[in-house]
Amino acid sequence: MKDSSIGIRRLAKGAFCLGSLMLLAISGFRPVSLAWAQERCATCPDAIPAQLIVCPPTQPTGVNSGLAAPCIRGIDSARGVGEQSWQDAAWVDFQPLQHGEYLGPVRLPAMLEYRVRINDLLTFTFIINRQKTDHEYRLMVGDEININSISDDTLRRERIPIQPDGTIVVPYIGPFPAADKTVVQLRKDLEIALKRYIRSPAINVEPIKVNTALEDLRQAINPQVGLGGQSLDILVHPDGQVQMPRVGNVYVLGMTMEEIKREVNLRYQEKVAGIEVEPRLARLAPHNIFVYGEVNRPGRFELNAPTSVTAGIAMAEGLRIGANNRQVVIFRRAEDWRLVSTILDLRGGQLGKRPNPSDEIWLRDGDIIIVPPRPIKLFNSATQQIFTDGIYRIIPLQGINLNR
Repeated sequence: MKDSSIGIRRLAKGAFCLGSLMLLAISGFRPVSLAWAQERCATCPDAIPAQLIVCPPTQPTGVNSGLAAPCIRGIDSARGVGEQSWQDAAWVDFQPLQHGEYLGPVRLPAMLEYRVRINDLLTFTFIINRQKTDHEYRLMVGDEININSISDDTLRRERIPIQPDGTIVVPYIGPFPAADKTVVQLRKDLEIALKRYIRSPAINVEPIKVNTALEDLRQAINPQVGLGGQSLDILVHPDGQVQMPRVGNVYVLGMTMEEIKREVNLRYQEKVAGIEVEPRLARLAPHNIFVYGEVNRPGRFELNAPTSVTAGIAMAEGLRIGANNRQVVIFRRAEDWRLVSTILDLRGGQLGKRPNPSDEIWLRDGDIIIVPPRPIKLFNSATQQIFTDGIYRIIPLQGINLNR
């Protein structure tokens, strides 16, 4: 009785394997041998093309896949040329882990280098820099100095402020220009001017309060203390510039954080000594797509992650009954704002007939997805049929005549 039950189980198992192979053949997969099907997933990495080995490496898990995770047949878009069909199915390591993985692997970044866009919010942190400058300090308005003479004690003056017009008041000669001069230059100029009144002035200039522009800058920015300094949030204007205290407008559109840091600090070095500015991206500008036509909830949707066309339609709660998903129109603006458009066939992928649909493209900021209610006869008549016949019917534009 025991032997007969074992035989029945083996027969059932063999019938199941044979039925599985027949099902694969009927489904369009290429026929495979039973020996090949019994190979475990350890053989899959050997079949992965070398160009797919990229940085960052495979996400470490600390567990082995075990014998319960054989390779399965599927489609990898990196294999072959052009769009593939189910006839091109091959062994792929579709699910290397079997213990409830749901996070997915470490992915390549959505973009290798982010460049600032309009309406991005940048945080500039102002940090006091104690490093020695390469150039000699020049006096500025608001600084204070002491003046004394070895030969004439009447010339002694303490805490003389440099006035808004850039001058100081000196005995015998009255107002005297001091701003934009070094201490050495000011001392020499004072000696030359005072020789008309004193035979040997022997002037000495001592700076008491300097770099007042730095204090003015710190008072002008947000007083909230950040990481080692004071911070200021600035929005990138539509003209691509940010308004920085004391240095004015700085063009940052299309620049990386390192490029912005270098440009801003060069500007401040010309105006204020002893300050270093550290920019960071505080908030991305909103990125939106627009879905109209035969969808359940047309409107504007924000892109928070890489999103495909089908995912964008899913954000609009899917297609209405009878929607034409074989001619979905995408309108896109290029870098110079010219209009670029295309028609996509999403039906095959959504029905599972196309495993690697080339029409399943990535969306980007400002894209308009339009699902028409009926087939478009000619590609060049898409705009007229959608806007004149479609959108006008769905969203009437009051007071606007589209037939002008």
